[in-house]
Amino acid sequence: MKASAAAFLDRFRRADRDDTLLHLLADDFDGLAAAMDEAPADLLAAADAAAAAAGPPVDIFADSFASAACDRNGTVVVADPRFLEWLGGPDPLAAVVRSCSDARPSVSTIADDRSGRPVAVAAAPLAAARGWPLAPAVRAALDGGAGQFAIVAFRPDVSAWDQAARAHGLSPQETRLAAALARRGDLQLAAGETGVAYETARKLVASAMRKAGAPRQTDLVRRILAAAAGGVRPPEGGTRLFAELFGLSVRQAELARAIAHGATRDSAADTLGISRHGGKADLKVVFQACGVANAVDLARIVAEVDALSGLAHACSVEIEPRGADTEPLRLIARRWAAGRIAVTDHGPARGRPLLVFHTTVGGRHQPRRLVAALQRAGWRPICFDRPGFGLSDMAGTEPFAAGAADAVDILDTLEIDAVTILARGGTAPLTTAARLGSRVRGGLLIGPEPPVAIDGRHVGMMGRGKALFYGNAALATAFARILSRRTSSAQIARMQRQSVAGSAIDEAAIDDPEYLADIVRASRQAALGMRGFLAEVQSHGTGTQPPVLADGSGWVVLAGANDPLYDYQDTADFWRGVMPGVEIRIVPDGGRWLHLTHVDAVVAALASVARRW
Repeated sequence: MKASAAAFLDRFRRADRDDTLLHLLADDFDGLAAAMDEAPADLLAAADAAAAAAGPPVDIFADSFASAACDRNGTVVVADPRFLEWLGGPDPLAAVVRSCSDARPSVSTIADDRSGRPVAVAAAPLAAARGWPLAPAVRAALDGGAGQFAIVAFRPDVSAWDQAARAHGLSPQETRLAAALARRGDLQLAAGETGVAYETARKLVASAMRKAGAPRQTDLVRRILAAAAGGVRPPEGGTRLFAELFGLSVRQAELARAIAHGATRDSAADTLGISRHGGKADLKVVFQACGVANAVDLARIVAEVDALSGLAHACSVEIEPRGADTEPLRLIARRWAAGRIAVTDHGPARGRPLLVFHTTVGGRHQPRRLVAALQRAGWRPICFDRPGFGLSDMAGTEPFAAGAADAVDILDTLEIDAVTILARGGTAPLTTAARLGSRVRGGLLIGPEPPVAIDGRHVGMMGRGKALFYGNAALATAFARILSRRTSSAQIARMQRQSVAGSAIDEAAIDDPEYLADIVRASRQAALGMRGFLAEVQSHGTGTQPPVLADGSGWVVLAGANDPLYDYQDTADFWRGVMPGVEIRIVPDGGRWLHLTHVDAVVAALASVARRW
């Protein structure tokens, strides 16, 4: 083994769980390349071990969590009002902090002394909980040494619940009923609480389930609670954690989670390969262990555990903005397959619909200045996470075809007849254009990636990354998990800067605090769900190319002359072949991020597209 490969592997294995590991990947891509060539098996083993250290980043709503500080005996020192209101007075939390070491957080349950139902909580020392949504008084107690452990419970307030319900398209009346259902665990009790007749409640909950794509009331409650947490995915091993938390067998935990996700008891038993009698007996054990009386309340506790375990194991925690910066999120139920699609419809409703595609290292979030400029020009930007990115569930076996099917569902749900496309990429938007046919009114591709066969730039960090992800499926999978589980905002900023090294105009853009925040937020969404990223880059690696359009005269390719990733002088003929009649515009002083540095050129190119239709 060459010395460079051995040195890289040694540093890789010694890297701890903070930013050191990704710094190494960003700074020593020559060593990474040597290890890939000389010791791929050793590199894979080290990467697998590194990926198991933490969970994906989370972007949470602070007002969905209540917090307290307690001492080493579990006695509450200080708590925010909602924690006290929900969980009662300063009862000892000894059982909660007993398994909480200085090195790692824990998730546990305590009894709600007001209703007797179990409530999930997360606990951690301050060093591990600095990014958690802690009330100022709680943080002060921990900073001052009066408290040794932070305790967080998942309890969405009214605003968080309402926003989550709106994301699923629920009406105010449906929202009130769903909230009461989550509190009560029973539709008849929820109907009484909200003052509607039981038959009316049945119709309302059926409508809410249809909008959310939930097959049963259990899944409706779980979905809304999950959305109220923010951008959170539970870590791997959620079933095992649930089993340990409640003293269940793995089979019983699988049954519990299946029911919370909308399965009936019998269908869950059939899926797990157990008898229906065995399923009935196991569910009785689950109810007793979890302290619940029905499946809806079980769904609530599953949602709480998922939200808190996602928070407790996250490699990085950020607080989602509220107020004017709140994202207009819609969670649309798929029609062609199971799962949901995360969409942000920025409006205005009367604007010309513009379907916006993200890159393979981004998510639905787009630069705020770009969105505002598009709106001023009369457009209605509609952004979405493709399958397996951000909050959109993975679906299908071919990622670009799945993304195109999602686009059909988006337009149908939003009742839009036709759209123009704006994309920083090529294969995904053109596959969608081919699928939508006459519903697409041309589009603009900004710096689209060429097929692997004609991509000659494999230098620098991004070049090495392309070689890694295109050439070795096992290593690509391991490193995708690392990127998801070791990604902090600071590290994203550093790696993004490295990706455009040498392009002065792009480097200047990332120095702008607002642009940097936009880049980081979109990248965190990509890191939340890396399955889509992995599927797309591996599809590119096998030779996938965009489909050829019959007529590309309604399209424009906008590229920077100084793009550090691709040379469009070499690939212009390819794009002309894929989109016959396409106009290619090269921006002389442009780099990679034209959507940041040349917003006027983007808007002007879209205006020329609109004139052709």
